[in-house]
Amino acid sequence: MSEPVTSLNLLGLCGSLRESSSNLRTLQAAQELLPTNATLTIFSSLALLPPFNPDVSAAANPQVQSWVDQMRDCDGLLVSSPVYAGGYPGSLKNALDWLVSTDAFVDKPFALLNATNRSLDVQNSLITVIETMSGNHIASATTALNLLGTHLSTNDIIEDPIMAAALRDSLRHFVNHLRS
Repeated sequence: MSEPVTSLNLLGLCGSLRESSSNLRTLQAAQELLPTNATLTIFSSLALLPPFNPDVSAAANPQVQSWVDQMRDCDGLLVSSPVYAGGYPGSLKNALDWLVSTDAFVDKPFALLNATNRSLDVQNSLITVIETMSGNHIASATTALNLLGTHLSTNDIIEDPIMAAALRDSLRHFVNHLRS
């Protein structure tokens, strides 16, 4: 008798604070396209994290502690972030900085689900930062959609055969890596 496959708990981090962000829609589409026995929770309190201060413990702030706990409890991280002025958003960097002095991100697998293939240099910079934090980049699971200049809904992304296939393939690679 084979053992049941335990469910994987993935965490999504959207680097945009925009309510209708294409990066958020990418993560929402990923929630629907995940392989079986995996769930994706999107961290929704990025804007509530205070500026990082190494003199302040994560436990001193409920939003920061929740972020750290969610990271610690997940099996892998999926990041979808815009490019602003040649870099990734400061709010995203701030969230990552809060993890540095914790054990929540040690050897955590991650992949990028980009809403556009624009400015890959910035995406490579983000990969370098997360790897420096001891993240384990799963390159085969990193993908880019072509949402730039579109207003496609989450359902539109799911129903688009090319975008849905790219997300499914990326998610399959990520989940297979986590299960190996």
